[in-house]
Amino acid sequence: MLTKNKIIKKTIEVGSSTLLSRLFGIVREVLMVKYLGVSGLSDAFLTAYKIPNSLRKIFAEGALSAAFIPTVVSTIKNDSQKSISGLMSLSFLVFEGLVLAICACIMMYAHQILHLIAPGFSEQQLTAAVPMLHILMPFILFISSSALLGGALHAVGHFFIPAITPVIINLIVIAGICLSIFYNLPVTYLCWCIVFAGFIHFILHLMTYFKYHFFFGAITRKDISIFMHIMGKFLLCLPSISLMEIALFIDTSFASLLAPGSISLIFYANRFVGIPLGVFAVAFSTILLPHFSRIHISNPKRLHFYVLESTKFIFWVTIPVAFLMAFFSEEIFSTIFLSKKFTLAQVQEAGAILRAFVAGLFFFSLNKILLNIFYAMHAAWITALVALCATIINIVLNMLFINQFQAVGLATATTISSMIQTVLFLMILYKKYSFRIYLAPFLHFALRYSAQLTIFGCAFWVCYNTMVKTIASLLPSSFALFFTTQIGLWLWVGPLSLLFLALLYISRSLCNIQLHFLK
Repeated sequence: MLTKNKIIKKTIEVGSSTLLSRLFGIVREVLMVKYLGVSGLSDAFLTAYKIPNSLRKIFAEGALSAAFIPTVVSTIKNDSQKSISGLMSLSFLVFEGLVLAICACIMMYAHQILHLIAPGFSEQQLTAAVPMLHILMPFILFISSSALLGGALHAVGHFFIPAITPVIINLIVIAGICLSIFYNLPVTYLCWCIVFAGFIHFILHLMTYFKYHFFFGAITRKDISIFMHIMGKFLLCLPSISLMEIALFIDTSFASLLAPGSISLIFYANRFVGIPLGVFAVAFSTILLPHFSRIHISNPKRLHFYVLESTKFIFWVTIPVAFLMAFFSEEIFSTIFLSKKFTLAQVQEAGAILRAFVAGLFFFSLNKILLNIFYAMHAAWITALVALCATIINIVLNMLFINQFQAVGLATATTISSMIQTVLFLMILYKKYSFRIYLAPFLHFALRYSAQLTIFGCAFWVCYNTMVKTIASLLPSSFALFFTTQIGLWLWVGPLSLLFLALLYISRSLCNIQLHFLK
């Protein structure tokens, strides 16, 4: 059983690796804009890439992990590490065989699938996207194989390799983009680089798997029995994860009907939301999934307490980050992306999309934890029903918002549906599983924290405006522009933002901010 100190330590370990990966991801996106711009071609590439990446959420980070990790944890706890060798062999044969068959079908009907996902694409965009999809599909085969190996590693408390390998993927992709720009190569060369990165990802997981004395063994009847249990949980988890991915494809379908480049703008805005989401929420939930599984076995009522404290902790982390990202939403794009291929109008639109997304950052993050609560209780069918409701709401809101608000409306619809999803999860925990929601303690915590945020937020705003006026008055105009409207802005805004967050941390006891994970 992990202590709270170990939970935070491992969250920081995984989050640090994720942060490094996301920083390289920003570099990657900047180079992508220089390479493809925000255009019909970039929309075609991102749509083709989204298909194997969405399968990754099902056969790697989503349904597969949710079904596989708790079972492996209980099997190792009851027997030993050696007891899962046959189970690993059987899991590889079945899951990777299934992934291989799906890849073959998608590659065979690539044109029809792309037309279904992006009905607004021109024939030229579809023609460009088909060969990209053909090349990219094997990527999911390597990533899914890595997920099975990573599940075994998570079960024995090793999170480093699964967390650091995305950094390596980004480095390989960055190198591929640089070569493509320098030699003016077609996008298909970049697709091959992505597949190669997936292969390296798999090799590193395989080496670590053997290093921890895991191996593949003969399949026994007991392994088949355990695997059938995993398969049952996987099939229960599959609808909820699949519906979430279908909702993203529906957003893509709507965005394809807008001006060329809309898919790219939504993608880039979502990438920035993914930084705090991945660095904290995904890392935190990754550590908590095996922990919740153990708690459900030993002391199920303890999960009630973890719902409250996880919610408080997520609120404490995400709200100031959302505030900062919303405050600097347009500066994020103008200082990094603004060019001939990323115009000022696109900067403004991307900033508005980002603000719509960050309004839901707390709910996106909390849903990661609540999903794991249901997975730990082996109640994945409930997450499927909730995901279905959220998907229907998202579609309705997309239809209502798209004409008036364009791409911003699609982002707003995603945020609202995520909020409703959170409410439904909590209602079901309360009504069906008799969870104590502790609403009053959370509201008291939120009010105290809001007062603290207001005080330090006003101080941050005053410091920021003072710095802008000081720089404008003391420095020559070219230097002043560099430090207020270009990349130099982050040389002082970055430290100022870190100081703001540090003061929130240091002063939490003065404001009676009690957090279980930071005691």
